[in-house]
Parts: sequence; C-alpha cells; structure tokens
Amino acid sequence: QVSATMVKVSFLDYGAGNIRSLRNALLRVGCDIIDVQSAEDIANAQILIFPGVGSFGVCIDNLHSKGYFEALKAYATSGKPFYGICLGMQSLFEGSEETPGKAGLG
Repeated sequence: QVSATMVKVSFLDYGAGNIRSLRNALLRVGCDIIDVQSAEDIANAQILIFPGVGSFGVCIDNLHSKGYFEALKAYATSGKPFYGICLGMQSLFEGSEETPGKAGLG
C-alpha cells in the first residue's frame, strides 16, 4: 500500500555505491527518490541516504571533486535524517586508518 504522501528521499551516489537494490526497495514502499546532482540538492534534502563501497580516501576525494564535501558536512550536523551505509557512514568519521592523513567529514 503506497501512502498518499510520498516520503522524499535523496540519494547521494558518489560513483562507487551500488544503490539499485536500495532504490528498488524504497520505490516499492512508495518513496519519491531524488538523485543528488549538486551541493544544493544535499542542502535541500529532507532525508539523505549515502550508500558507498570502496576506499575511504577515494570516497573523500570524490566528495571534494564533485563539490559535495562541505554541503554533506553541513547536512550531517543539521539534525536532518541521514542514513550512511557502509562507506557512507564511515565518511562521517574524522579520518580512517585505511587512508591516514585524509580528513573525513567529522
């Protein structure tokens, strides 16, 4: 049963996350999915989901190169719902032993 009011969920795909299964599950329960294309999309998100796989350092570099890093950092401290999966959650840390010297969002 789909709700009359669809929940808007923003997906942050930095290029290394496999979001297909998650996307299909959320569509199935009636969510309206918005793909993040800019830092402004992050700032405007009602709910942000950040799935990710791979290397912490590459993830952080990609966030910087796409211009998402500062917007994501601000979102993470805004109190709005954030769901980081795997590397998406790890990116919230100050850093990682996986990539010493590379600062995370924390």
